[in-house]
Amino acid sequence: MAEIRVPKLNTNDSAYVLLEWLVADGAPVRGDDVVASVETSKTVEELVSGHDGILVQLIPAGADCTPGQPIAHITPHPAPPPTPPPPTPAPLSPTPTPACAPPSFALPSAVPSPASGALAAVSGDGLPAKAPLITAPAQALIDELGIDPARVRDLPVKVVRRADVERLAAAGSPPPRPPASPTVEGPSPSAEASVAETPPPPVPAASPTAVPPASVAAVGGSVRGLSGNQQAVGRTVSLSHRTIPAAYTAIKVDVGKATTTARDLTKRLRKLVGLPDLLIAAVARLHQDFPLCFATLMDEGTAAVPDAPNVGVTIDLGTGLYVPVIRDAHGKGIEEIAGELAGFRRLAQRGGFRQEHFDGGNIVVTLHHDRDIVMAIPIVFPGQACALALTSPQREGERTVAVIGLAYDHRLVNGRDAVLFLQALKEALEAASFEGL
Repeated sequence: MAEIRVPKLNTNDSAYVLLEWLVADGAPVRGDDVVASVETSKTVEELVSGHDGILVQLIPAGADCTPGQPIAHITPHPAPPPTPPPPTPAPLSPTPTPACAPPSFALPSAVPSPASGALAAVSGDGLPAKAPLITAPAQALIDELGIDPARVRDLPVKVVRRADVERLAAAGSPPPRPPASPTVEGPSPSAEASVAETPPPPVPAASPTAVPPASVAAVGGSVRGLSGNQQAVGRTVSLSHRTIPAAYTAIKVDVGKATTTARDLTKRLRKLVGLPDLLIAAVARLHQDFPLCFATLMDEGTAAVPDAPNVGVTIDLGTGLYVPVIRDAHGKGIEEIAGELAGFRRLAQRGGFRQEHFDGGNIVVTLHHDRDIVMAIPIVFPGQACALALTSPQREGERTVAVIGLAYDHRLVNGRDAVLFLQALKEALEAASFEGL
């Protein structure tokens, strides 16, 4: 018989709280199943079974537990009962041959669920497909955002974590499927009656933040619809503020040498090179030294670190805000980065972006070119750890300076690491050490 013991999760705590059992008492478990969630003073951790067998809970949900304490036993699966011998067949008697054989039925790809009458998915062996396990933090966010459970069940993961829900919400709701077209050449009377009796689709409820129509006249104005791009921006910003505990730090950088280097490169390459191109190259160089600044939070205790920096950059020419991605930016020179940015600006002008231009980013650089802008606080994109803001260069005495701000997910990055990251960027730009790029 194996035990599940509480590991040491936080050096500051002598006791934790068993938040929730994710597997019922007496239920079978596998070695990689998440069975419980434990809350420390800083985070929520998930405990894995580690063994195959039957789970026997030792303490209830909501109880305190200490490091090293056993909270469950894993007992072996009971041996299956012996298979009874097959019955002796009765002697055959002549029976009349039916006029036709009874119809045969194939197993459908979905069978009615006895609980709800809905169709439940089945696996290839005819058994009901196992829905993914949803952790307590993930379920809380699903409930908060009102995400359709069907979309959660369709995620290609065994365990749905909070980060999965954040990415799902940031993607927005899929467009509704169009109604199926009739396949017959002409409508029959029964078909016409069916169409006539079909109720109209429900009207979605108004958003709590929307202005009711009755108050538009009261405030004296008109109603203006928002573009699809602006609605997508709104969803992303709202999700970021609701789900990411962001912090912010800014640093002042002397960019005199960097702007001179950019002008020299423009002349030599005969291609416009600016401070944003140099900043993107400098950010990409720091990927190996500051991997968590490019990471994705998988759950409260796990982060996925990418192999390469894919730097998103904001493009806003008045037709909408876009964040295309420069992939593998650490392997690209200044000329190639400048060429991609120029191509992004052309796509923004004529509306030629495709989804592939936006996929895969793991850090963002936001650009604020307008003169006299001295500070900007970017949002951290859901599924990312950091976002940088570059302001317009300003004259300060004998120097030309710009402010670089870093917004970061405090679950992944602490203040000391944020300062070191910014100082490394400052050194790179002030030294203008871009030889060979």
